[in-house]
Amino acid sequence: AMLLVVAALAPAGAPLAAQYCAGSATELQDALTAAAASSADDEVRVVRGFYGPAQPFNYTSQNAGWVFVLGGYDPGCAGRSLDARTTVLDGGLARQVLLLNYFPPGPTTQGPRFGVDNLTLQNGLGTGFTRGGCLALSSPIDGSGQTEFWLDNLIVRNCSGYFGGGADLSATRGLIRVANSLFDGNMAPTTAFGHLTALVSTTAAGNGTGVIILNSTFVNGTCAGNIGRGCGIGLTLPAGIRGDVLNSVFANNAISDVHIEAGGSAYIDYSRVGAISGTVVPTITHPIVGDPGFIDAASANYRLRDNSILLNRGLGIPPYYTSNGYDLDGNLRVRSGILDVGAFENQGVLLINGFE
Repeated sequence: AMLLVVAALAPAGAPLAAQYCAGSATELQDALTAAAASSADDEVRVVRGFYGPAQPFNYTSQNAGWVFVLGGYDPGCAGRSLDARTTVLDGGLARQVLLLNYFPPGPTTQGPRFGVDNLTLQNGLGTGFTRGGCLALSSPIDGSGQTEFWLDNLIVRNCSGYFGGGADLSATRGLIRVANSLFDGNMAPTTAFGHLTALVSTTAAGNGTGVIILNSTFVNGTCAGNIGRGCGIGLTLPAGIRGDVLNSVFANNAISDVHIEAGGSAYIDYSRVGAISGTVVPTITHPIVGDPGFIDAASANYRLRDNSILLNRGLGIPPYYTSNGYDLDGNLRVRSGILDVGAFENQGVLLINGFE
């Protein structure tokens, strides 16, 4: 099938944006290459299916245009279903899966937004000192521009790398946000942070928030351990940078669930987090303790039982950078005015005053 490119509307005076519809690995890479060469804001729509590339899918650009890589589309990309399981990018346990890089030629006042949404990234491998076995996002921009990484409704599983086995996210000046996502069985065999690393060195003026982890589930992270660092997630927050972990659940991650270092500030709220490590001591409010109540963790079903301690325990409406309104199954995120904790919203019978 031919790669479809459809012009989209853009604000007056802005470069014309394009939508790409990719139904094969070749088409997907062609779309990423075309988007990287453009200064416009681009949308790469990926048709439901299995994609096993011979090389990592790679977007590397000197242009500050936004790019969104979105899964779940019907053939032709007119309709879409919100179920991350239906669009799978697979590294075959031999290579990284998806790379998005912004490398401007010099200092800049502009920065892109990278969006990755409604995809399964699995079986990725970063060999040697390669970080981010399934997903690597990098933007070392110098200047007043800010890069934003928006990750929504992703499944990242069975990935391996040197630091950040699942994902390595690094922005010299920017914002990193991960929402409604599941990280399962990721590993850093020689170092630390099986699931995810996130580094923000500075932010745009007036915005000290650098990293937000929202309504996500992190389970079964493994690693060797590295000078006190554990196998869950690692946040590097220099002085003046804030990180938030909100409405999220961590379970069965070796050594520690969350590691925070580099002198900034961190807040863990409405979350189930066990061991914490690092040089930054987070402020913890509304902690959740106990068995999370997954339906069947042994079979990788991390949806919540009807008696889970995570039901209706989240912050009702997150105050900043809210999610897209759907959980990882594509169901409505809010059912009774209060969010459940983790990537899945329980869809059991809702009882009000004793009635169905």
